Amino acid sequence: MIEETEFLDLFIPGPVNVSKDSREMMTYPMIAHRSNTMSELHNDIAHYLQKMLFTTNQIILSTSSSTGLMEAAMRNCVNKNSVLNVVNGAFAERWSKIGSANGKKTDILQIDWGKAVTPKQLQEKLESNTYDAVCLTHNETSTGVATPLQDLYKTVKDNNCLLLVDAVSGAGGLEARIDDWEIDVYLFGLQKCIALSPGLAVASVSDAALEMAKKTPNRGLYFDFLDLKKYHDRGMQPATPVIPIYYQLQYKLHQIVDEEGIENRWARHQQLADYTRDWVKSKKLSLFAEEAVASNTVTCVNSKGIDVAKLKADLMKKGYFFATGYGKFKETNFRIAHMGDRTLDEVKAYLTTIEELTS
Repeated sequence: MIEETEFLDLFIPGPVNVSKDSREMMTYPMIAHRSNTMSELHNDIAHYLQKMLFTTNQIILSTSSSTGLMEAAMRNCVNKNSVLNVVNGAFAERWSKIGSANGKKTDILQIDWGKAVTPKQLQEKLESNTYDAVCLTHNETSTGVATPLQDLYKTVKDNNCLLLVDAVSGAGGLEARIDDWEIDVYLFGLQKCIALSPGLAVASVSDAALEMAKKTPNRGLYFDFLDLKKYHDRGMQPATPVIPIYYQLQYKLHQIVDEEGIENRWARHQQLADYTRDWVKSKKLSLFAEEAVASNTVTCVNSKGIDVAKLKADLMKKGYFFATGYGKFKETNFRIAHMGDRTLDEVKAYLTTIEELTS
């Protein structure tokens, strides 16, 4: 049995620390997944997710990782035409891999890593072909880039495409106004900015996306949006859901919406990011991302000679789990996650420890 004192402070871009009060919500007694109690729980969660996301769209909950709902979006929202995947990092690449694995006609708009696509770049690419959908990554965890969805959605819509957004490390930490920005599928997990346990994924799904699903064959079984909607309208899922996390999510959403306020939560993430970026500059280090599109949930730092592997080991001795660079940047970058329920004092203490270990 692992003692609680043995757990490290997770300064990684997910899973993040889960507060004790949130963890305790998973100790509630089990309920029947076809009961009125389950439906009431489900419906309250859906209502609060709509509030948090500023949407009236259908809410879908899936006992899966977010990657599962990415596959669902691809299978339900891409029919006969191509799908355009905007790739500016390792996780944005996942969209194209999912498309290819599901037999979709996949096209890629490659953007330099560390940058975000511009409306002009997107428009030029959209003029080259006929697309059913455009896939964007709201927050690229590997590079610390936040895609400015508010600047891009009109370009997508002017070209009669569905807009599918991976918001895995952005939802709950970055501004997102689903209806105003006409986002057709906005999907994410709970283990990052929402600060809960992994195991449940969320998507808001527009009427246009559901209409596309009606015309699209081979939607699969587990991730069929139409089947999911049918059950969700009854406050249920087609298969047995991860009920303990439902309790957790209901509790957390009431905290986010009713107590902290989602716009205040966005502002807190902005504050933590600003402090972190100022610290990076003060240490004569540099951001991997262009500052204009730097993420408010995770900062990617060029290591500039810092032995990243040694720093990770040293921080572990201090009680922290440290995030190296991702993939090909594992040894040349490191990442500072400032997401979820993080406070400014916690970020300051962590950065001070890094400073002491690298000075």
